[in-house]
Amino acid sequence: MSDGDPAAFDVAWGRFASWLSVHCPVDHASLRSPASAKEIRALEAQLGFPLHPQLRALLERHNGVMKRPEPDNYHAGAFLPLGHRLSGTDLIAQQYESMKDGLAEIITAGWPEEDLRGHAHQWVEFARPNDGGTAFIDHRPGPTYGHVFEMGIGSGDIEGTKWASSLAKLFDQLATSLETGEPFRHYRPTSCELPSGHHCLTWDIGNRTEGDGIQNWPPPRRPDPPVRLLAIRPGQGPKLGRLIGGSAPLTDPVASLETGVPIPPLHTSGVIVKDSAGCEDTTR
Repeated sequence: MSDGDPAAFDVAWGRFASWLSVHCPVDHASLRSPASAKEIRALEAQLGFPLHPQLRALLERHNGVMKRPEPDNYHAGAFLPLGHRLSGTDLIAQQYESMKDGLAEIITAGWPEEDLRGHAHQWVEFARPNDGGTAFIDHRPGPTYGHVFEMGIGSGDIEGTKWASSLAKLFDQLATSLETGEPFRHYRPTSCELPSGHHCLTWDIGNRTEGDGIQNWPPPRRPDPPVRLLAIRPGQGPKLGRLIGGSAPLTDPVASLETGVPIPPLHTSGVIVKDSAGCEDTTR
């Protein structure tokens, strides 16, 4: 089993998702139902090339995460370093359209095609934060095919940082960090306490204080009643909570209107979770 195989991704993702389910169930509950074969075919048709097998495997498990899994926070689901949230086929297509509309031309100007910045039209996003950045998989055939990069495009950073040689390697390293408390690169897993009492995963660049290790996290609280989306007026988002061991409260960065939709279920909690169409998610 090579590092680039879908089977390698399944093993790594299984470790990562299992940890979320046990320790941060509200994060786990934010995972959406699988993308349909039709949605994946439509995305590949738009891209003009097939998805990397491990990205396809991720979408076949979960078509991104919900925007607002719980009324009193936006943080749940932003469980990757730098607050990245898994993108579904719709957001991946949206980002690729931005590339086609001229962003790729701006990024690639003056760079040879073999350079990462020289073939932005072959990047495929799999996650994004709230600041205009992107985490993507290089789809250019060759030695960097399948490599995972993060780039802060919104801040003008277009050099890119390599996170891993594959999605499988990324989630394997993240799972190891969660299991041991050791950093992934310079990001350490940290518990964020929300007003509801739930605890979400975030990644802290600062130093740990004594007694702030992952083994000392509070016990998880299962979402009950079922997690729900909430209508939020622009600029009126609630405070999101605080980092365990930190002092500054997190605040809601979102200025968009969300639609109240009941969300339904959690893998191991016994709560019934449904997608936005009202269909029960039997895979979770």
